[in-house]
Amino acid sequence: MSNVIMALRVLVTLLFLMPLFRYTPDLTLAAIIVTVVIGLIDYQSAFRLRKVDKLDFLACLSSFLGVLFVSVPVGLAIAISFSKCSN
Repeated sequence: MSNVIMALRVLVTLLFLMPLFRYTPDLTLAAIIVTVVIGLIDYQSAFRLRKVDKLDFLACLSSFLGVLFVSVPVGLAIAISFSKCSN
């Protein structure tokens, strides 16, 4: 039930507040998104992965760097290719 209420709140927000975001610079919106996403990255899991399996850590690191410096499709392609090579 709480998911339905949250979905309705997001819908109302999108319908009525999106026209206000039209005048907000894209850089400001990007900074907000980056600030939120940084909290989602779990560094400790990557460090644990380094101790458990070096190849999986290399796949994790290279796909992260591919997404960070090139683009999301390139990062996904790197992750998929490492996954295929490890099997």
